[in-house]
Amino acid sequence: MYALRELLADALAGLVGSHRARQGGVLDAWSDVVGEARARHARPIGIRGHTLVVAADHPAVYYELGLQRASLIEALNARAGAKVIREIQLTMRPLGAGAPAFRGGGEGT
Repeated sequence: MYALRELLADALAGLVGSHRARQGGVLDAWSDVVGEARARHARPIGIRGHTLVVAADHPAVYYELGLQRASLIEALNARAGAKVIREIQLTMRPLGAGAPAFRGGGEGT
């Protein structure tokens, strides 16, 4: 018997390719990896090439995530099942509903 999560992952990989599906897995895993408290103040806004772009709205969270870059990259890649992320780029900005979404390029940008 297959879990719904496995079936959806297979369907997504078929539609957008396995690399893009793994990138989506990184975005989905963010709050689990950083924890709910940090996830309220830091949100992944996209992936540009192999760089995860994360917006933070609190200086302490921004600083803490910067110190934990290497371990976050390792944990996110482990959750994705492949080396999808090589770097995390942090930016300070409001996370409200009106904040513009990231419109990053594909794998080669």
